[in-house]
Parts: sequence; C-alpha cells; structure tokens
Amino acid sequence: MEPCASRSQSSTAVTGTSLRPDALREVHPVRRIAGRNLTKADILVYRLGDREVALKDYGARPFWLRNTIGRLLVRRESKAYAAAAGLEGLPRWLGRVGPFAFALEWVPGTSLAEARGQRVDPAVFDRLDSILDRLHERGIALGDLHHRDVIVGVDGRVSVVDLATAVVLGTRPGRLAVRLFRRMAEQDRVALARLRARAVGEDEEQAVAALGPRLARRYARARRVKAWWDRLRGRRRDANSRGGSG
Repeated sequence: MEPCASRSQSSTAVTGTSLRPDALREVHPVRRIAGRNLTKADILVYRLGDREVALKDYGARPFWLRNTIGRLLVRRESKAYAAAAGLEGLPRWLGRVGPFAFALEWVPGTSLAEARGQRVDPAVFDRLDSILDRLHERGIALGDLHHRDVIVGVDGRVSVVDLATAVVLGTRPGRLAVRLFRRMAEQDRVALARLRARAVGEDEEQAVAALGPRLARRYARARRVKAWWDRLRGRRRDANSRGGSG
C-alpha cells in the first residue's frame, strides 16, 4: 500500500498557492525520480489527500554541491516560477521547502522523451508554441527547452516543467540582460523547431533554417562545437541521439 497523508494533513497541507512549511514532515513520497547526475535535483512525489505534490530537492547532494549549485538553482527556478505565476502550461509553484528544495503541483502525463518513436499529435507543438509566447511576453526565456521537460497529459494538455535555466528579464533590465533574454528566447524557438521536426519525421536542420539564416548559422556553429566536445569526451552521437535544445 502506498503511504499517504493523514486526513488533517490532506485538508490543510496545500492552501491557495502555497504549501504549509511542515506539510511533508511526516509524509513519505509515493514516487522518487533520481536526478540524472550530481547537478540534477531528485524529484519526490507526495500524495496530500486527493492531490500530488512534487518536491524538487537537492538535499541529497554532497555538502559543497547543495550549498552552491543547489542553492543557486533553487533560487533561480523559484524566481522564474514566481514571475510566471498564473500562466497556463506551467505547474503551480507551491513555495520553497528549506534552502535546497521547492514544491510544485505534480503534472501527470508523458514526456516527449518517453514518447520518442511514437506518434505525437502535431497540436502538441502548437500548444507548446503558445506557452513559449506567453513566457516571452512575461519576460521569461527558458534557453534549454528539452524533450524531457515537456509533459503531455492524457487530455492533450501540454506543460513545461523545468525552469532551472530560465532568465527573468525583470522590470528594469540592463542592456546585457536584454541581450541575454533575446538570445535565450531565440534558442527556445530553435528547440521547438527541432522537437517538432523530430516528432513528425522531418529534417531538424531544415526546420531550423526556416527560422531564418541568422539562427540557422548559430545552430550550425553550436552543432560543430557540440560535435567537437563529444569527440573530446570519446562520445559518439548519431542523428537519433540529439538533445532537445542543441
């Protein structure tokens, strides 16, 4: 039997758009998704009554890492979710849980990475395009949109679930901030074009070329750098092993 919250916890743990600080203290996770490497957080999923909450947690990382990269990424991603509050297509942010973790509404569904090799409804990418539009209008650029971070629900609803690399423009950005934001927003468009092309069996380079010669040149340059880095590490890549963001 899966552990779950008590009746008192389930009725008061999540209030409005925040999570009560002690809500998870005596509750065991029903699922645990280990980070892919030391710099990635673990995802712990808790059931609180009839809802599920995801805790993105760096607490199990080595002391030096959780107190540097962990703290930095928790602050950065929390800031991005706060700036995106109310936007459709993102999980609801429920607040910080200590210095190394924060909580989100759990989004059920299948990631584009898990759906690899299967037919994906082209409308998924139109919905993802709309999510990017709303984020960019709000002054938020992801910069590293990946197929693991796009979740498609059984009803076709699309969600983006990772803002760890996001840049938030803010109300009074300087020139460098504006330039970085624009560059990352363009990278979001490149990533979307590649994800769409891969899902429908089209050529990724042609899909990126359709965005214009400047982005096509930048993409080709990034691919050369990536290929050089992979050779340096002794890692071979084929056309079917490309990441979602270049």
